[in-house]
Amino acid sequence: MNRFDNVAQDWESKPSRVLIAKSSVDNIIETIDLKHDFKILDYGCGTGLIGMVEKFNSKAKELGFTNISAIQHNINEQELPQNEFDLIAISMTLHHIKHTEMFIKKAKSSLKNGGHLCINDLVKEDGTFHDEHKNEGVEHFGYDKEELCNLIKNNGFEIIEYKIVYTDHRNNK
Repeated sequence: MNRFDNVAQDWESKPSRVLIAKSSVDNIIETIDLKHDFKILDYGCGTGLIGMVEKFNSKAKELGFTNISAIQHNINEQELPQNEFDLIAISMTLHHIKHTEMFIKKAKSSLKNGGHLCINDLVKEDGTFHDEHKNEGVEHFGYDKEELCNLIKNNGFEIIEYKIVYTDHRNNK
């Protein structure tokens, strides 16, 4: 069991986690013309804020959703369904994936023509964001804007918007 599974039950008790997720969702709603029939993949969904699989499924059931569920997926070993999604959202997860370009390529092939990839993640930082966990499971200390945008463009995406949607102050930084 990893540290995220261990903290799943209390994940939403930290206000900054809720605010980060809300800021990301609000930005998606402002930027993308969402349709009621969109098929959406929330990769690294956590507890359902934008979801830890058991907590997500429990929360979905509590809220009365019968058409939504979370499954465990290992992007390093498994493919995503091809040409299936209108939108893929990944929030505060990409920096935990070792091979960023591999994820972007798999996301591209999983999106329908005209589909959207929405990334909410850390701006390049010095490693203090996860300092309290000694950076366990952290593969990247955020992303440089130009490097990430070039990587995305080089894999067939058009950048619609790059925007800082939330600033989290930690350790006096």
